[in-house]
Amino acid sequence: MKTWLTLAEAAALAGRTERTIRNWVEAGQLRLHHGRFKRDEVLATEKQMRQRIGRPRKLVKVE
Repeated sequence: MKTWLTLAEAAALAGRTERTIRNWVEAGQLRLHHGRFKRDEVLATEKQMRQRIGRPRKLVKVE
């Protein structure tokens, strides 16, 4: 099992998009180590983000 993941591998492991992983890095939720991500950190961040409560959701207008 790989310890260090690329952006694409991290996104696939977390079940999120590459943009979401980049957003986590920009928000300080996930650290980037020389262009790679630690597998355990990706899983921990995904679990933390999944458990967040009270996060605003986008409203979709239906006309």
